[in-house]
Amino acid sequence: MPASTLGQRGPTEHHRREQIIEQANTHFRLYGYRKTSVASLAKSIGVSSAYLYRFFDSKQAIGQAICHSVLHGMHLQLQQIVDSDLPPIERLRHFIETACQLSLELFLQEGRMQEVVIEALQNNWPTVDQHRLDLLEQITALVRAGRESGDFERRTPLDEVVQGILFALTACLHPVLLEIHPAEKTRQGLLVVTQLVLRSLMP
Repeated sequence: MPASTLGQRGPTEHHRREQIIEQANTHFRLYGYRKTSVASLAKSIGVSSAYLYRFFDSKQAIGQAICHSVLHGMHLQLQQIVDSDLPPIERLRHFIETACQLSLELFLQEGRMQEVVIEALQNNWPTVDQHRLDLLEQITALVRAGRESGDFERRTPLDEVVQGILFALTACLHPVLLEIHPAEKTRQGLLVVTQLVLRSLMP
């Protein structure tokens, strides 16, 4: 079963399910994930708890659907950069900068959405694993394109390079770390990291 549908019930395509996810998303942003119960969520949406359980078997299933929706949205925006016609170096630079900016907007400017993602990280929700795999795939495509064009070195094993880049981005992708450091400090640090990454890739 796909990570995005774990804990979901009823027809896969159903407009009411999408409405519930959208309204629950707004509710979690306002009040947080941890303090929300299925009963309070149902009340805010204007339905009964029993009705919610027709589509989701738990609050976690709703949270997972929202988490998938948000992270998938990030993936689609980053994929546009991967598929762009920019030179490989600029494509990778733009990818890193955009990944950081999207994370800052999501975790620091979008209400209390970070609670949902932190919950996902702490409980190993499949959506988080998929997001990491998506990032690895995208970074792999960017580095491979740079190697094929001759812009990036080919001596280091590709998987080591990709894992290293993703690890270097952790400070601007993890909601807890973003809460610890001021946004401007994170942006400044990212500029330094980006330059180091790009220099390390030079032939």
